[in-house]
Amino acid sequence: MTRTDVDAGAGDREALAVLVQYRMATTEQMHLVIAPRVRIEQTRRRLAKLRTEGLVDRITLPQAGRRRVWFATGYGVQESAAWPRCWHR
Repeated sequence: MTRTDVDAGAGDREALAVLVQYRMATTEQMHLVIAPRVRIEQTRRRLAKLRTEGLVDRITLPQAGRRRVWFATGYGVQESAAWPRCWHR
């Protein structure tokens, strides 16, 4: 299923591309990769927005001190595959 109403801006596309490539990452790891010069709250909001759009989701890892990690959903992977190659790292 491809939705054309998802309006992912450049920062959103970068965040999704990072998760597609690296499979999973914590909020802190995502922050260091995509936006280290801004407050981490901006990264949290970006990930939450992508989650509401169904592009990413998160799980809690029981063996890692209940740490949450983000990952691209199947839909997110499918959507990112449609973007130009310059968006993939």
